[in-house]
Amino acid sequence: MKDRDFLTIINEGFINAGRYFVAIASILTILASGFLIFAGIWEFINGIPNILDFLFKHEGHRVELAVHFISAIDLFMVAVVMFVMGIGLFELFVDKDQAIDYPQWLKIHNLNDLKEKLIAAAVVVIVITFLKHIVMWKDPLETLYFGGSIAIVIMAITFFSRLVVGDESRKKKTEESK
Repeated sequence: MKDRDFLTIINEGFINAGRYFVAIASILTILASGFLIFAGIWEFINGIPNILDFLFKHEGHRVELAVHFISAIDLFMVAVVMFVMGIGLFELFVDKDQAIDYPQWLKIHNLNDLKEKLIAAAVVVIVITFLKHIVMWKDPLETLYFGGSIAIVIMAITFFSRLVVGDESRKKKTEESK
């Protein structure tokens, strides 16, 4: 075995210590996703009186009902994204021995897999946010501007995904085929 210099030993120590920092980040991200799920449940429960009023007294507006449930769905989606990111960080940086048998949809082999899942989930959350805005429709011009800005963001995300993540995925597949 080669003699290693002092800086190499320090760097190795940082890498080993980094696993624990990422483990903390992963655990906190998963816990935050749990809190968001409870917040979504709370939002859902808060919508139940509006449903009962609407069904039995024919009071209230369907818009209020939709906003409660779309808000709950939005919270659930963000919670799922955070859960996947937390598990992905753990899988990539902490679980070196692959001791946990992850389901196929949650297997993350590299940082690009994690980026792809984050990008796809971010687009869904953006679309849900736009849906909530459509339901609360007040000013058509404002809704048009909001939709246009969301379209620009989604196009930018798609461009980034194709350019950066897609390019790295193509390089990986090319290398694997050789």
